[in-house]
Amino acid sequence: MNEAGRKLVVRAVEESSRVATAMVSYAEARATFARLLREEKLTEEEHSGIVGALDIRWPTYERPVVTDNLVRLAGDFAQSYALRGYDSVQLASAFVCRTEHRDLRFLSFDDHLNDAAMQVVQVYQPAEESEKSSE
Repeated sequence: MNEAGRKLVVRAVEESSRVATAMVSYAEARATFARLLREEKLTEEEHSGIVGALDIRWPTYERPVVTDNLVRLAGDFAQSYALRGYDSVQLASAFVCRTEHRDLRFLSFDDHLNDAAMQVVQVYQPAEESEKSSE
């Protein structure tokens, strides 16, 4: 993750009372870490540290159960918003979490996914950006 993205994620987590993610996020993160290792953008030591940190934090994240209803909703989102499969699962997971947590904010670095998310959930904006947009 680039430094700007890392800082945004850290800030969003610090501003949140809870962090939620889709169950597929673990596989997506591990695939990314493995790719960075293959591309020699991470050392073996850095890779082990990142995987270890994910394994420690993973149980603290709220993760909606992948049910038939969730994957069908993801399928609807994939069709309606031309999303890739895992992206639609991410959005459906956020939508399901939103039913319990009305103040949920969605965070992604994919502009297309964010555009779709704006149709069904609130998308995270750092405090100063949301203040600018309300002026």
